[in-house]
Amino acid sequence: MESTLSQLSEKHFLCSLCEEIFSNPVTTPCGHSFCKACLRVYWSRSGSDECPLCRKAFGSRPRLSVNRILADVTENYRKTRLAAKSKFFSMDELQDEPKNEGEVEQMIQERVQKIEKLQNSLKLVKSTCLREVQESQRVFSNLLSTLEKSHKLVVTAVEQKQREAEKRVERLVKSLEKEILELENGQSNLEHLNDMERLKKSFSHIPRPMRDWSKVILETDPCVGFTRQTVTDFMDTVTMEAKRLSKTELKRLQKYSVDVNLNPRTAHAYLYISEDRKEVRHANKQQEVPENPKRFDRVINVMSKEAFRYGRHLWEVDVGDKTDWDLGVAKQSVNRKGKFTICPSNGFWTLSLKNGSQYVANTYPPTSFNLSHKPKRVSIYLDYDEGRVSFYCSDTGTHIYSFRDSFTDKLHPILSPGRPHGEKNTAPLIISSSCCSI
Repeated sequence: MESTLSQLSEKHFLCSLCEEIFSNPVTTPCGHSFCKACLRVYWSRSGSDECPLCRKAFGSRPRLSVNRILADVTENYRKTRLAAKSKFFSMDELQDEPKNEGEVEQMIQERVQKIEKLQNSLKLVKSTCLREVQESQRVFSNLLSTLEKSHKLVVTAVEQKQREAEKRVERLVKSLEKEILELENGQSNLEHLNDMERLKKSFSHIPRPMRDWSKVILETDPCVGFTRQTVTDFMDTVTMEAKRLSKTELKRLQKYSVDVNLNPRTAHAYLYISEDRKEVRHANKQQEVPENPKRFDRVINVMSKEAFRYGRHLWEVDVGDKTDWDLGVAKQSVNRKGKFTICPSNGFWTLSLKNGSQYVANTYPPTSFNLSHKPKRVSIYLDYDEGRVSFYCSDTGTHIYSFRDSFTDKLHPILSPGRPHGEKNTAPLIISSSCCSI
């Protein structure tokens, strides 16, 4: 029997729907066979009662029982195939093969349920994508409307300046022409008189004081700064809208909140880790700690116990009024010994506060910037699959900075409380044990 089965092609034992060896095979009235679960899923999804192969309609859904003969033959073929495989693979490599009919049925049910979950998730994806498109349409429509109004205001202001200049020039020209006429009339009246008469006339017709035209000028560039100021005002509007969107974004990300715990085995010898693994502070003295290849020995850092290889993750750190700190993520394989540069090319994606007010994204070279509001709580968001590490001010919901990269190694949250600087920076960094709040 085994030799006969071994000579048959595997295609005789394959379900045409899942393209796997039959599991609980059933045979339709038209003579075609399928896995019982596969046929049930096909009929459920297609909404019809027809054969998946020949498309023969049955009128009403037939009540099918497992074809015991085909099931027994298939099971014997499966055992024959496993026996052949065992010559080339270890038992550990074969342990995922189903062991009995009940286990096969359970695996099928799990996969059917997974299909349903994926389909439901796809519905949610479509819903959130539609919501994002509608929101973007609303936001950009409002911004474009504001931009058009701003442009009209600039044009109106420029045209007003031009009209004012035209009216002023018209008034000045009239005044000049009047004075020219007066000067010409006075000169012509004196030309036909003798000296005595001219002298008498000059006393009786003293001309009115003339305007000093040397100080009269017309500004030829009256609209300088109009467009720049309008653009600045528009940018303020854009910034306000970006802050509103950022706040909404952070609220939506909170469903990805994770619990993060510090790993003392990675902590620099100058760092003190609390018993609950949520706080780290600079001890201001070197502590006696066992040597460990995972421990930082030069850069004053500590990593989390948790490592992320996929998915989205959000956690929050209370930085309080500290003047120095470093937050972010680092590759599991980063160098932890000796001196090195903290930057993405070396496996670090971190944000720092230095000297109480200077914020630095540790790119190469570093990117420095100022914040209008000093965060007391910082949210760190990692989207591993999209290659994004973002920082938010938890107090206001404002987006601070984002790194964009591609990740291949496991990533750990990483923290540094900075040096004490006397008593200015002795407070600890505290990882929030609850979801972020705005």
